[in-house]
Amino acid sequence: MLREADPTHAAVAQEATWLAIRFRHAACLVLTVVHLANGAADPGLERAITVLLAVWSASRLWGGRRGPWWTAADVAVVAIYLLGTVSVAASGIGTQDLIDVKVVAATVISVGIAERVRVSAAVTALVLMLLYYANRHTPGLTPWRYLSDLAVAYLLVEWLLAIGVRRVVLRAATVHDQTVTAAADSRIASDVAAARRRYEHEQWAVMHDTAAATLLMVGQGAARDPERIARQAARDLTVLESGIPLPGDDSHADLSELLRELSADCSVPVSLRTPGPLPIRRTLAWTVTAAAREALTNVDRHAHASEVVVSAGPGTLMITDDGVGFEGTPGEGRYGIRHSIIERLRAVGGDADVISARGRGTEVRLRWPVAESDTAEDHSFDAPAAAAGIDLLGRSFGYGIVGIAVADTLLQSTLTEAAATPPAAVNALLVTVNVVCALAALIPRRRESVTLMLMGTAIAASLLLIALLPPDFVLAGANWSIGASGWTVVALGFPLAPRLSLSALTAWWVLVCGLVLVRVPGTDTLMVLGYHTAAIYFLQVLTAWFAATLDRAARQAAALHRERLRLRTADAVGRMTEQECLRRYRELLTAFTPLLRGLADGTLNPRDPAVQAASRTEYARLRRLFTQQDGLGHPLLADLRTGIDAAERRGVAVTVEADVEFRPTDPSTDRDLPDAVRGHLVAATRIMLDASLSRARVVVTADPSGCTVSALGDCPVETLDRLSLLSGAALDTGGAVHTEVITAGELLWARMHHRFEAEGAR
Repeated sequence: MLREADPTHAAVAQEATWLAIRFRHAACLVLTVVHLANGAADPGLERAITVLLAVWSASRLWGGRRGPWWTAADVAVVAIYLLGTVSVAASGIGTQDLIDVKVVAATVISVGIAERVRVSAAVTALVLMLLYYANRHTPGLTPWRYLSDLAVAYLLVEWLLAIGVRRVVLRAATVHDQTVTAAADSRIASDVAAARRRYEHEQWAVMHDTAAATLLMVGQGAARDPERIARQAARDLTVLESGIPLPGDDSHADLSELLRELSADCSVPVSLRTPGPLPIRRTLAWTVTAAAREALTNVDRHAHASEVVVSAGPGTLMITDDGVGFEGTPGEGRYGIRHSIIERLRAVGGDADVISARGRGTEVRLRWPVAESDTAEDHSFDAPAAAAGIDLLGRSFGYGIVGIAVADTLLQSTLTEAAATPPAAVNALLVTVNVVCALAALIPRRRESVTLMLMGTAIAASLLLIALLPPDFVLAGANWSIGASGWTVVALGFPLAPRLSLSALTAWWVLVCGLVLVRVPGTDTLMVLGYHTAAIYFLQVLTAWFAATLDRAARQAAALHRERLRLRTADAVGRMTEQECLRRYRELLTAFTPLLRGLADGTLNPRDPAVQAASRTEYARLRRLFTQQDGLGHPLLADLRTGIDAAERRGVAVTVEADVEFRPTDPSTDRDLPDAVRGHLVAATRIMLDASLSRARVVVTADPSGCTVSALGDCPVETLDRLSLLSGAALDTGGAVHTEVITAGELLWARMHHRFEAEGAR
């Protein structure tokens, strides 16, 4: 049973089943119609059974239903046909019994393409036994002679070729699914890490905008009005305890109403100017109002303004005060402006400007996209990996068709009875021409004109062989070109537009039929050509059409991959947010919310020196965390957050430090670590964190030339073996990570270094 996680495999298997059903029933329908139209003197029962097969094939072509029970019904009808007909040949399986052989061939090839090997092998064995039964009255026919007959032996060859192409194509489809799934897993991990960083960034920003500002005022003794501090602390608690909106919340809010509520909390008189209701997504509204809250808090704390004007419109918000202003570049060295305003807006695809001058007030301009951004929610997996997988699928199918063309040419030209003419050397030359043309289909990116020239050469060789053969051999096994040349045309036409490849194949078949009728005119020739049209030409046409639909099937599967990736990403981000970020957020709040709650309900007096000292302590702790978080902007540390938290929950004292000489937002110096390198650094550090017994220290050093991760911990000695195994398995990184491990008593120190120059050298 196909796995739901393999959409390309499922899509290609479905297309193959479609091809098999139509070929089987189109071939059987044409075979029976030609046989009946020829006026063969069959007994009444045999004619009725032939009509039954024709009617069944026509109905199945019209309905096109598929499934194991329909396949069983198809085989049952073929079995009834073979059981109800009696064929007698002079020796072996002669051409007068060609309809039986062609019906069996259509059945064998179709089940080989559509069914698993065990099923198709069982069906093939059954119909071959039934074909023997249908020819049981042939003089001298024994089971061994029957199996050694070329017509029967070639049925087995056709079955082997069919299952071979099926396995090659489905294997390529599975490899494509695995490649895309691996790329999707990497993308999900990256999206989860990015979501974690965004959520943690918002956590720090919220705490800075609310609790830190209030605690700073109390700690500095600037809280002259206890009632105002109580209102501010209550507002802080409301914001903190309401939580940060989770990703995926598509509900809407009125920005004008939110700004009105926000302005009421500002001690400076606010003039709010809006055009009316401004509907906006709730998650985006949180970002905009949080940035506006920080701007208004700065007005309260620093501007000494007499008025502030808040003007809002679709996608824009401007906050202007008439305060003292400030000098310097906004954002440099100012955590609140950089993180709580500018980076907040940039995270949602917008931007912010802060314009100020000493004595001329401050203006904060916020901008955000009004329309939904497709790039912000791009859930496509790795496009190169997907394209490479589709290309591999197409090439694998092309290899299979080339294999059929070469095998068919060599087998039919060497195992059949040779004719007196053409001479063996000429026949060998024509065989070589067809094989070379088929192998030329393996040449990548060949020009269309070259492909058409090769097709013409293969067709000319086929016609020349028919012209040179004696009339008695034109429809015999010596004419290997009737089947083999068509497969060469199909193989060459695979990369062409369907109309070109099908036109070339049809032109070849029309020319072959016309020349055969010229060489061997008669109704018997028409009947045999009708049989060949059903069993050979139809199969080649449907194969060429299948090649044209293979790319479409793979791309439809890629779209399904994208949808599944979107759902998996949303689920992974949701679980990460719920299980990790929210837990950490609640843990952080427990440290200072009791102090805020006491200020809000009046049980703590902001003028009390002890309360002021406690506020200074908590503010200093928060400020230290802000500073540390500001320095730990390297994505590696965000990826290690889960391991650090797990170690701390086990009671391990973890110290994390960073010496990052570049800002992640600086495009001139920011270098992304390759996935293999990043994975190796994270995995090695996790081994150290997981093995540490009581204490661990992680230091990340990054500059434009490289990145170094040092991990120190009191780890068991077997940790060395785990690190050695990881280093041995990391050869795929191209040697870009240099690892040193040193032991000092009970301590283990691992240093992993990656040079960006090494990456560029590759």
